[in-house]
Amino acid sequence: MSRFRRGFWLFPLFQIPLMLLGVCLLLATLFWLLGWGRPNVAVVITLDLSASTYNNQSQLFKAPNTIIAEEITAVKSYIEQNSKYLKEPNKIQVLGFADNTVFLTNSFSSERQNIETELNQSLRDPRLINKVGGNTNLNRAISEGIKLLSTVQDRCRELLVVTDGQAEVSQTTISQATTQNVKINAVVVGESAPQLQEAVSQTGGLYSLSRQGDLQSLFIKKFFPRFNSNLKWIILWLGAAWIFLMWVLTLPLDQWIFQGLMKLPMNLSGKLALGNAFFWSATTPLIIWQLWKTFGSPFFSSC
Repeated sequence: MSRFRRGFWLFPLFQIPLMLLGVCLLLATLFWLLGWGRPNVAVVITLDLSASTYNNQSQLFKAPNTIIAEEITAVKSYIEQNSKYLKEPNKIQVLGFADNTVFLTNSFSSERQNIETELNQSLRDPRLINKVGGNTNLNRAISEGIKLLSTVQDRCRELLVVTDGQAEVSQTTISQATTQNVKINAVVVGESAPQLQEAVSQTGGLYSLSRQGDLQSLFIKKFFPRFNSNLKWIILWLGAAWIFLMWVLTLPLDQWIFQGLMKLPMNLSGKLALGNAFFWSATTPLIIWQLWKTFGSPFFSSC
């Protein structure tokens, strides 16, 4: 004869958490597959056009196998991803910089054809190399990008800087980015740039070192998914699912493990089983909160 009069699956303590577990897993799957909860984003991509990106030889400006050519290819790949995979595409504007900062596209746009047409027209301009100069004024370029992003409302603001060398980034510029809720992101082709890395860290962006040849992959596989991630929502639903799973296991733990296998008395086994559920109900939100510090909270900000 069974030790237990009724199976645990007949009790509300098992049935209700099981239903809620299914709901949370369904929501996590839908958010993952359908991209629900993705933020609306504005991106300024700022490309280093200084002389070092074309080997200090003006005849190699935009030539194949140079850093500048790779930058252009990476930007076009980002634009393609943007139009292909997002229901609400990023608004994008592209800048170029060296001594000076110039507009490679005229304004923010989410239309692939418009962005690519304006970009190609700017790159074909024979005066471009003279407009930007040959040295690297990274601080000015970042400041110009922040000013542009500050004019965009109701979107997350991402500044993506590509450069091949170290340059000064002032604390004033970093504070400007923080005030305007602009995240500075950077790809450095070559040796690390400590001041730029500090700017990225203080504004919550993403910093990456790259070898020549890796830029396109970084744009598509690292920065595009990061800017358009709904991971914060998936974390929420999976965390809630874990809590409900612990409540689903309360009666099986009590009947099968603590009483059946370990032969513990009913009062002690019940306390242990409930204690496990209460422990994870209290601990899981703390874990989610720590993860949200990295990926952001869906409730306080969509960015």
